[in-house]
Amino acid sequence: MKRYVNLREITVKEPLKVDTEFSEKILELPEDEVIRSTPFSLHVEIYKRAVGYNVRGHIKGNVTLRCSRCNEEYEEKIDRDFSFDLMPTSEITEGQIKHGELDVKFSDEDVIDLSEVVREQIFLNLPVKPLCSRECKVTEYREWDEETKDNRWDKLKELKEKLEKKEK
Repeated sequence: MKRYVNLREITVKEPLKVDTEFSEKILELPEDEVIRSTPFSLHVEIYKRAVGYNVRGHIKGNVTLRCSRCNEEYEEKIDRDFSFDLMPTSEITEGQIKHGELDVKFSDEDVIDLSEVVREQIFLNLPVKPLCSRECKVTEYREWDEETKDNRWDKLKELKEKLEKKEK
């Protein structure tokens, strides 16, 4: 398993190609978003450019999420290509970000942590609102019986009813 890549080893003539796999433990995905995951495979190719690098790759694996409607666990498959440019911070320009600049990362580090690349791609591909299926229904809430009913608000309800009667 190769986790770190030294960017100085990459030449214009020969890109670096890496095939590796990352376990759930190394990825350290937050439990409030991802319950668990399978190991993620990564294929990445890093090309040196006149200024910076171009990183292209593919990640594949599964994550277990919690449905935002029914609260049940379900598995989400992530099988995606990605690409971004890695530029030195000296290339940061002032002004508005253009459409083509959205896939640019800035760093002056000579080493890239591939587990960070995988973690970022997982987060970019997680659904904003996890749903186990399109047909998923909201969990029905049960009615409370009189014995378990919360009576702390009864006095306030009585006061509200009295005020409503006075207004009529």
